[in-house]
Amino acid sequence: MPMKPYKIMCQQINCKNCANFKIASRWSDGGVEELKTYALVCEDCLRDAFRTSNFKHKKCRTIAGEVLVPPMIFELQTGVHSGQLVRRIDIENSMVS
Repeated sequence: MPMKPYKIMCQQINCKNCANFKIASRWSDGGVEELKTYALVCEDCLRDAFRTSNFKHKKCRTIAGEVLVPPMIFELQTGVHSGQLVRRIDIENSMVS
């Protein structure tokens, strides 16, 4: 069933923009896989939020059998399931330089 589109606002303090990106890690316990969301942000807040997400990721603990990969940046699209979001490796690479 198609999801109804709706606006998602940037989660950064004092930002009033719509979110364009989802910063998340793929998590799995071996049977289930999902995205662990760190932030939903606009383009202006993306760099700081990605840096913060990487710090948060390093503090996460996993148990035997769990996998949690480093944070990734996805293009946020309302009405689209998380598994269908487009990963933006080009933006991730520009954040490292």
